Amino acid sequence: MRLLESILIIFSILLLIHLFSQRLTKLTGAVVSAASGVILFMQLMMEGYRWQMLFVYCITVISINLIMRRRRKITVQPKSRRKRIQGTICYSLMAGLIFISMLLAVYLPVFNLPIPDGPSKVGTQTLYYKDESRDEIFTDDLADKRELMMQVWYPAQKTEENDKSALFPEDKKVFKKLIAAYSESLHLPAFVLDYWRYIKSNAYEDAEIQASVTPYPIILLNHGMGTSRLLHASQAESLASHGYVVVAIDHTYNSAATVFPDGHVTRFNTDLMDTDQNTSNNVQLDTWIQDVEFVLKQIRQLNTGLPTSRFTGKLDMNNIGIMGHSFGGATAFKAYYTIPELKAGINMDGSLFNLDTSHEITKPFMFIESGEYYMAKENGDKKLSEQELQKMNLTRDEYNRIIDNVHKENRIMDQVAQHGGTMIYVKGTAHYNFTDFQFYSRLLKLMGMTGEIDGSRGAYIANQYILDFFDKHLKGTHGQLLNGPSPDFPEVEFPKFH
Repeated sequence: MRLLESILIIFSILLLIHLFSQRLTKLTGAVVSAASGVILFMQLMMEGYRWQMLFVYCITVISINLIMRRRRKITVQPKSRRKRIQGTICYSLMAGLIFISMLLAVYLPVFNLPIPDGPSKVGTQTLYYKDESRDEIFTDDLADKRELMMQVWYPAQKTEENDKSALFPEDKKVFKKLIAAYSESLHLPAFVLDYWRYIKSNAYEDAEIQASVTPYPIILLNHGMGTSRLLHASQAESLASHGYVVVAIDHTYNSAATVFPDGHVTRFNTDLMDTDQNTSNNVQLDTWIQDVEFVLKQIRQLNTGLPTSRFTGKLDMNNIGIMGHSFGGATAFKAYYTIPELKAGINMDGSLFNLDTSHEITKPFMFIESGEYYMAKENGDKKLSEQELQKMNLTRDEYNRIIDNVHKENRIMDQVAQHGGTMIYVKGTAHYNFTDFQFYSRLLKLMGMTGEIDGSRGAYIANQYILDFFDKHLKGTHGQLLNGPSPDFPEVEFPKFH
């Protein structure tokens, strides 16, 4: 909870205590009421209204009115036993509603992204591009061309002249469209996500890039299927604070929502969904690879000053890495071995595709897997009964194909290991611990979307190993964490490749 929200809850409880007690003076009631009114006003003005606090707002106003009415009475008549019982029930209900508000505020918090631990401040810029050479396959309009939004995070200077950017669009109409799209994908009413407008990043909008003797290595960042670049902001900020330029791509129609400069918002489109790992022509994967190639082209132009940009001559085109989560991790893996410019890559808890393809792997790559996913793979050869398969909604043939794919993935990882590859898994993590979702709500842990590990700890571990990997392979420094288990990170295991 935010500071003034916490104080307001305390004063709403004090108001109830005064109403329930017959011993406190009218002066005490007046002081508590006045203080509560001031705090309510300050909270709404300074921190802003959010629906999780609605019961506290209402009970504070009602309690102040009741206390003021009691003060105006010249004498107070003793209450009958029936009225005392009714009053007790009423105040208990009000206390219960305050408790519900408090739980909602805790489990659906307005949070801050972790402060980057690198030496540099972080700037950010959002860019729009249209690929006139590609038709948009996710719409019915034959005239549509592929449009992309990408966000760049970079080491910044002179940040005192800039404001920290909000994580989500500040325009009210655009924000409303955005959360409508997110809420649809999460199967929630739109108002539930309204408080996201208060979430701030640690990056400064359009700040000047920090001067450097040498250009900055580049890392391309790919979100998972149906999520967003915005759910990887803390990873991007962390890398940028350590001297990287991070370019995150919103893969249009495969993100939860993408906002374009004219205010229109695209939503997640599942019409062409293909999850067959053995398909040699996966539509989404091929589209995402083309997105990566197109963005690389734009980065080259930014570096040469066409068009004029703050990045002219500041980007190290000889040291480019790629990373991604889930389907974005699969994209990172395929892009890394098919695009010569990419020097190193990371797959965060993503399955691989084109498993029957002969992969020409000659460059370093790292797999970071959730403890949940790794243990599931390790136990994959377990013979399941028909009853167990029915509970999983799988036929024997479907289950056997899954096991076969696991073995194929392991063989590919073994190839990666032979070329300086690394694989780790983080105990206590689940799939979405490698996104910023782990900060959004503790309810995600109850739903199994994030693991038992504390969200901040999980993010810190992932960021340290990602940084160490790219430092080694793009900067030629560090790499100590990649050598094996560390006492500083007992949650991290280095399993053997199969």
